[in-house]
Amino acid sequence: LIILITAAGAAFGAVLKDTGIGSELSGMVGSGGGVLLLAFVLTALVRFAQGSATVAMITAVGIVAPIVLDAELGFHSVYVALAIGCGSKPLPWMNDSGFWIISKMSGMNETETLKTFSVMLSLMGVVGFAVVWLASILIPMG
Repeated sequence: LIILITAAGAAFGAVLKDTGIGSELSGMVGSGGGVLLLAFVLTALVRFAQGSATVAMITAVGIVAPIVLDAELGFHSVYVALAIGCGSKPLPWMNDSGFWIISKMSGMNETETLKTFSVMLSLMGVVGFAVVWLASILIPMG
């Protein structure tokens, strides 16, 4: 199952890459912090749309990788990977299998799970991204 999820994410990322969305986004974000923000937001949006954090990360990598290779970041590219990881946390809801595992195993109903699990994961992602962004400025390693 893990291999199928990974393959589906890679295929979706390849389709998006073939559309040329990466080059379009590259012109819009420039470099540096814009690339970090793009990586985070793109991953979060894909996660929200289809529910899987794994597929969201793989899809975002397929789109953001060409931008990272062409851009003058000013910091190590590992920060982009961390931003993608943080972007996979926010906005879990009812299309996410993890949402249902937490809901059923904890005995919470959907509303309670949205108010606790979804809020906490969203906070984890946003705070994590803030730390990554700050670290990319203070400790660029590039």
